[in-house]
Amino acid sequence: MIKVEEIVDKYKGYEIDEKELEKVLVKPKPTSIWDLKDGDSYCYLESEGTITLGSWCENTVSKRKRAHGNVFLTGKEAEFEVQRRKIEAILLKYGRRKFKYKDYNFYIIYDHAELSVDILNNTFLHHLNMIYFDTKELCQQAVEEAGEENIKKYIFGVKD
Repeated sequence: MIKVEEIVDKYKGYEIDEKELEKVLVKPKPTSIWDLKDGDSYCYLESEGTITLGSWCENTVSKRKRAHGNVFLTGKEAEFEVQRRKIEAILLKYGRRKFKYKDYNFYIIYDHAELSVDILNNTFLHHLNMIYFDTKELCQQAVEEAGEENIKKYIFGVKD
């Protein structure tokens, strides 16, 4: 496809029938959920993880869905998020969000050099949006149940 700006440069000075032009123009798709306009298609998550196709409407309900992280441009993005949340729920079954200063805070990392999941402990560095575990064994148990490949894919966004 060619962009309108390129057409303007190429056909400067020509005249055009606007009604005929409207038939061939394709409305640009939003590149972010924050670009959605009335009538744009989007997907959202229901409370039980069901993915629903919707038509954006600038109202409180749509804005609340977006503010809570439940709006996606595509079904593929929504499905990824459903799976990510499932893996995170397994990790939270064994871990916690709260950092315990001067105490054990085991957590999972992805080592890009070694292409592996590893476990570290920190008593004084509090990381953003981390799940912590009281023991290394609990952390290992969480990794085992969630699956190392699932953690790589859905938590760290690592693609094969």
